[in-house]
Amino acid sequence: MTTFDPKRPRLASFARYRWDKIREQHQIVYPEGVLVLNGTGAEIVKRMDGRTLEEIVGDLEAAFARSGLRPDVLNFLTGLYDHGLLNRDDPA
Repeated sequence: MTTFDPKRPRLASFARYRWDKIREQHQIVYPEGVLVLNGTGAEIVKRMDGRTLEEIVGDLEAAFARSGLRPDVLNFLTGLYDHGLLNRDDPA
């Protein structure tokens, strides 16, 4: 697993987030398949709209009244990166 620290994480151009209302699932869809997200993953991905990593973490910490979420968010983003679903233009 690769560890990295993106400045403005965003999905790769061929991937997109969606809510599948039939299956009631948060998903990232891409040409090779579908990645089903849990609620926490979906909250992170929904915030990947051009915000910085620090803005995403701050927003999540405020929304869920928790602190210290940065390592968990980075772990999730690293998983997306390792699966080729995170934009690789952002330097590690």
